Amino acid sequence: MTAAITALGMTGMAKRSGTTASLASVSMLLLMIWAKIASDLFGLPAPDTGVLLLQFMLVIFLMEASNTALSFRTTLRLLENMNDVASTAARKRVTRWANNQLMGLAKLTLGAFMLTMGLLVFGSLVNVSVDQLAFAGILVLASVIAILFLLTHRREPETGREYH
Repeated sequence: MTAAITALGMTGMAKRSGTTASLASVSMLLLMIWAKIASDLFGLPAPDTGVLLLQFMLVIFLMEASNTALSFRTTLRLLENMNDVASTAARKRVTRWANNQLMGLAKLTLGAFMLTMGLLVFGSLVNVSVDQLAFAGILVLASVIAILFLLTHRREPETGREYH
């Protein structure tokens, strides 16, 4: 399954299809969730929670990085045969934009991972009764949804000088 999903994602990136690349990323997330649920249902040894979270966040990082890469490639393709001063400046700006997007995404993913690992350590120190498991699960789910929302939908426009 992983090889097929990887091939789908690589095909999407090669053909510059954001929909196909995103479908591969969502499929990978669903496969990871299904594998965790299946291992719990069948009583298989559970993977390390830290590793599972790292995989989850890396898939989200790659999903967002692929969107940035596709936008970058599309914009550069539009400027491909233009060698005037404005086009050269536009290429530099879009390269700087892509670099800033990827660096910001990497910092956000690393921060989210470190925060989540801190919460795991904190959660292991606190005794949680069986009655509180549903509440703890809802809190974790809400934090994952909030992180996903922030990673995928809350892009602030760049500040700085205006271009006329």
